[in-house]
Amino acid sequence: MRFRKTAALLAAALGGALFASPAHAEFSRYQPSEADFATCPAKPAGAKDWTCYVSTAITGGFTIGTNRGLRIIMDQPLQFTAASGTLNDGTVVSAWGALKQTQNFKVVTVVPGTTIILSVLPEIEAKVVGLGLTDPDSLDGFKVKLQLWNSAGFLGQNCTIGTDADPVVLRPQENVTLPWVFWFTPMAKRWASENTYALPKSSNCGRIPLYMPNGLDSFIGLPSPSGTNTADFEWAVRHKTF
Repeated sequence: MRFRKTAALLAAALGGALFASPAHAEFSRYQPSEADFATCPAKPAGAKDWTCYVSTAITGGFTIGTNRGLRIIMDQPLQFTAASGTLNDGTVVSAWGALKQTQNFKVVTVVPGTTIILSVLPEIEAKVVGLGLTDPDSLDGFKVKLQLWNSAGFLGQNCTIGTDADPVVLRPQENVTLPWVFWFTPMAKRWASENTYALPKSSNCGRIPLYMPNGLDSFIGLPSPSGTNTADFEWAVRHKTF
């Protein structure tokens, strides 16, 4: 994603070309505050400028697996912080902050190839665990693993798709960005999608008796190559210069 467009969009918002709809459900999920910047990476020594970007996914989800029938829906905010700047010698540097999620996400079944929900799976919940930036000089990609959880403990305590050594690489592509206001705070709203990421086999995952007797990989369809999985995001984006 092109985070550096944010400053220009905020200027447009402050100038009056803004959009807001406080009655929408997204506003009950996310209220901006100074705490958004708590996980910003520190400004490096020798940096002449340093800007932290906070991107909060207020809705969206991941449709995963070759069976194309399972979706992790972001029904709670997912907040990503990272920063970028220029050193005195002109070198562009970036740094990872954090990926925060307040609650586990719901997992649902969908009509294959769509986002139309058929049923909620109470047996499974999901968390997106951030592992860092894909490239040290760019904010355009980041690494994650998808952690799956079952309240009865059948999946185990560390059931993941992707690992620290073999992460899932996401490079969301910007679709539309508009100046926006969230609770009287000028920001930018960005719609983005990622349709090229691949998923490996799951790791350290048990089986849920009767429900998925052949295991998680068979149930979802893993590994799943690039072009099979999709992700869509609506980000609320703001920044702060240090």
